[in-house]
Amino acid sequence: MQPTGIVSLAMVATAAVLFTTADAHGQMLVPDYRQISAKFRKDSGALSQAGDQELQYAPVENLSGRSQKDFPEAATFNLMNGCRGTVYEEGNNVTTLKAGADFDVKWIIQAPHPGTMKLSIVKPSEDSTGKITYKNYKTILTVDPFAQNGGEDGTTATMPTDVTGCDSAGDCALQFYWHSDIANQTYPTCADIIVSGSGATNTKVTTAPTASSSETSDAGTDGSSAQTTPTAPSSNTTPSTNTTPTPATEAPEATTAPSTPTTESSVAGESDTNKCSRRMRRH
Repeated sequence: MQPTGIVSLAMVATAAVLFTTADAHGQMLVPDYRQISAKFRKDSGALSQAGDQELQYAPVENLSGRSQKDFPEAATFNLMNGCRGTVYEEGNNVTTLKAGADFDVKWIIQAPHPGTMKLSIVKPSEDSTGKITYKNYKTILTVDPFAQNGGEDGTTATMPTDVTGCDSAGDCALQFYWHSDIANQTYPTCADIIVSGSGATNTKVTTAPTASSSETSDAGTDGSSAQTTPTAPSSNTTPSTNTTPTPATEAPEATTAPSTPTTESSVAGESDTNKCSRRMRRH
């Protein structure tokens, strides 16, 4: 008699591994990225049935296909907000970076899809319905080609000296934006940051006119300039430890060209290719 029970279990295990691999493509690891929160699951409708890894790693185009009319998301939920539907929440871990100083960016690629990665500072904008979209404020660097190979990798970026309005938690986020034209897939990851010496800002969220779903907008961390701390006590958040300082180098002052529309993706926060950027320095 064949050991059908064992064979069946083996097949289920294999299918589970394949499913996980298919859904896990890649993301930024450092700076401390936003986690999938209880609020995200509550607001995301049918997406709440997906696992954390799929929600963190999968292309947002695939995730958008999970929507169901009989299990709708909240009116304020916006998967294509440039940060894969996540928003700043009190208690998030926030990394402090220093204007003009270097900081590390690290990522993991589980399924290579050659494309371009842009690292940008983005700021939240809220429309009349309460939906938050992250708009590009300043592009820090561009890595092209990107994700030709799998595994963990990283580079060093320099925070521009002319950053303003990122002095409080929730004002700004660091956006890792990986897009592959070949696969027609987009993998954004966001980390909450404070840029010391960036000056005050009046509000954390600006109000913008209601945007259509097809609107496209310009919208890593140990090192001498980074320190990660929770913004408020939370039983669900473990404060990150400080990292070992390394000598910081002063960056040349960055200039920013006016944003231009792009048709590459409908995901908010895509960086303008006309903006100044730095090529990667591999670790």
